[in-house]
Amino acid sequence: MTRMEKSMVPRRSLRIELTPRELPFGLVGGGGAALSMWSGVTPVAVLPMAFLISVRVIVRLF
Repeated sequence: MTRMEKSMVPRRSLRIELTPRELPFGLVGGGGAALSMWSGVTPVAVLPMAFLISVRVIVRLF
């Protein structure tokens, strides 16, 4: 295989897409704060879960 043919071969790659959901961010933030107060943990511990609820994560392998 020549050098030019090697460069034209498609390569597999990972693509991560983050798109906001249709929910308002204030509603999700209020729900996360209520959850942290209800469960008795600090709001910093609930923040990653609230972020994942408010954002649609799509992982694709090409």
